[in-house]
Formats: sequence, structure tokens, C-alpha cells
Amino acid sequence: MSKTKIIALIGLIAFALSMTAIATAVAGEKVKLRNAWYMTKWQQLETGHEEGHVVALIERKGICSNMEGKALFEGMVGTHAGFVDMNLKTGLGSGKGYCIYTDKDGDKIYEMWEGKNVGQGWRGPSTLLKGTGKYEGIKAKGTWIFYPVSPTQAYADWELDVELPGR
Repeated sequence: MSKTKIIALIGLIAFALSMTAIATAVAGEKVKLRNAWYMTKWQQLETGHEEGHVVALIERKGICSNMEGKALFEGMVGTHAGFVDMNLKTGLGSGKGYCIYTDKDGDKIYEMWEGKNVGQGWRGPSTLLKGTGKYEGIKAKGTWIFYPVSPTQAYADWELDVELPGR
């Protein structure tokens, strides 16, 4: 084989390997999670224009469990803060907020969520904004459904398409 063909073949192999590495680094994976939440703060203001209508600042603490896919979130502790605009009589409303998830090593994942009450719970889109430590470069989008169990307890199911470079 000529020197030119060998160089071309080596270049082709290097290109193929680099494409495989890139595909591995950004390949998405479906992850299903369940979070158990406990209300730690609820501060509301009655709007006065409609019976039962309030705006409220909320804070919850929780823990994550993986239901399917890589156990990226397994055992992570979450702090969830947000704003809701809703009618307490009808349960209808909307909300938006952020979560910070921390693992046992102190590495974090930051999430943004928004949603609406759909009668059987709340649901909406979720975006992972960034991560620290081993979660550096994480990206994800998905959906969640939030199910109140009592005035202070709830759980949420997520489905996310997660990309984590190097995993």
C-alpha cells in the first residue's frame, strides 16, 4: 500500500473514531424519575378580585429516585422554590420556579420548571440548566407531573432526555 493511501486510511480511521467519541459524549438518554416533596414554606397573598385567588411563594424539600435509565439523580436531595398564581377553591392556576439537586459528593444540578394545574395534578416542561462537578455540561429537557398527596406532601414524576458529556 502506498504512503498516500496509508495516510488517507489513518485519517479516515481517526475521523471515524472522533465521530464515535462525539456521538457518545452527546447521546441522549431517556430517564424517568420520581421525587418525593415536602412543603417547607408557603407565603400567600389573597388578590381580592376573585374568591380563593392567591399568589404564593413556595419552597419544598425532597429526594429523587430513578425509575428508569441511568441513576444520575438517585438519592439526590432537592430544594424547590417557585411562584404560583392559583385559585384555592378551584385548584386551577399556573406556576414557575427552580430546583437545585445536590448529591452526596456536593455536586449539583440546576433545573427550571413551569406548569399548570390540569385537574389531576400539575404538569409542565422542565429544563436542566447546568451542573457542577461530575454533572458539568449536563443538558436535559422533559416533562413532569406533580401529584399533591396532602397539603404538605406530594410527589412528581419526570421524563427527561438527558445528555451528559463523557457518560
